[in-house]
Amino acid sequence: MSRPCFRSVIVALAILPGLGFRQQPRSLADAAYKAGVLEKVAGLVESRYVLADKARGFADALRANSAAGAYAALTDPKAFAAKVTADLVSITGDKHLSFRVIVPSAAGEQAVSTLHHPVRYSLLRANENAGYFKLDWIEPRIGLLELRRFNVFGEARELARAAMAFLAGARAVIVDVRENRGGSGDYLSSYFLPYPTQLCGTYTRSDGLLTEAWTRGDIGMAPRTDVPVFILIGPNTFSAAEAFAYDMQSRRRATLVGEPTGGGAHDTDLFVVDELFEIYISTGRGVSPVTGGNWEGVGVQPDIRVPAGKALDAAVVEAKKAAEAYGRAQDEKQKKAVEAMQPLADEAAHLFREGRPEPAAGALDRLLAIAHEAGFMSDFFMLTFAYNFQAPEDARMQLAVLERYAGLFPDSREAWEFLAYVQEARGDKAAALVCYRKILALDPKNPTAIRKIKESAK
Repeated sequence: MSRPCFRSVIVALAILPGLGFRQQPRSLADAAYKAGVLEKVAGLVESRYVLADKARGFADALRANSAAGAYAALTDPKAFAAKVTADLVSITGDKHLSFRVIVPSAAGEQAVSTLHHPVRYSLLRANENAGYFKLDWIEPRIGLLELRRFNVFGEARELARAAMAFLAGARAVIVDVRENRGGSGDYLSSYFLPYPTQLCGTYTRSDGLLTEAWTRGDIGMAPRTDVPVFILIGPNTFSAAEAFAYDMQSRRRATLVGEPTGGGAHDTDLFVVDELFEIYISTGRGVSPVTGGNWEGVGVQPDIRVPAGKALDAAVVEAKKAAEAYGRAQDEKQKKAVEAMQPLADEAAHLFREGRPEPAAGALDRLLAIAHEAGFMSDFFMLTFAYNFQAPEDARMQLAVLERYAGLFPDSREAWEFLAYVQEARGDKAAALVCYRKILALDPKNPTAIRKIKESAK
């Protein structure tokens, strides 16, 4: 797991105020400079690494490597960084540790600057579509989402909502995170777990505190808490993607298919070493409210173990079974709803014809409540329902349906247009004008609304 990049940069700036320098990077051919870099790295590991009882030993192991000449022949910065990273991972068993050369992005900002990470992450988000790699619809009613990175929710919000809207009618959902290396925290479980549900939190060494994490309430829809979910995992699934899989599995909300994941349950901060190098160090660790532990070093284990490359095929087989069972329950629920709704529709129409609007409105509202509970309620449902009452004797019923349509879907231009048409046909120009003003607010260049409002002013 990794906190958002802005926090990491702030930490680095606070610890290493030398970010203001502009001098040319020193050469790794200078043994004293190289030794100094290695000591800075060892010092950061010792003072910041999340496992305080082991940090000194890890740092001393790196110092011992340096003293033994393990890096003496390396003068190329990238080769040097790769060797140090490999040794740190070997020493700690922690795949989050990464010592690397600071390289400017394609936009050309200064490598060591306050703009470097904001620019780099913005370009990364654009290049990767905020992690949203693939959406697919697999018959019968099985939806697939492949997500390759977790961006902060503010960056991914619109894509997340669009993807979940696309999958809303699925009777089983497959989420593929086999190539997801993590990012800035899991938000996807919020679409499948009740709100609020506690997720894996983070214990941080620097303050000794456990920061709780919870599902979000601003996801743009009600979470689908009962649809079958299958998560594809493999060795390349890492960090925040593992947190998503672990939380969903520990809450018994998903079936995991594939191979064990990479095993990275730590939380990182980014530290600038000097004008040439920076390092990601694990400063926190995940803590599950369900298990009390995490998946560091061992990975998240699949429920159905198959080679990662065959995980989708295996998941589809299981998803079809689950979708069929889920669908039977949904079909039965909707059948009962229709059986209850039709008499109410007939009753409401009859009462409106008799000039008894109050009991008619009550029957209509009960009908719509059932439709909502059964999953029928939508903009199109209301549009087509209202269209059925074209006969003159059903004018009051149609108007009542349209008024509720506009109330339930106030951002629907179609609702206000239909209502305006009916109000004009009834001769109620004032009520129609209200509708046209609503349309203009939704669509400021709407020619019909503009013309109707101008005509009313004459």
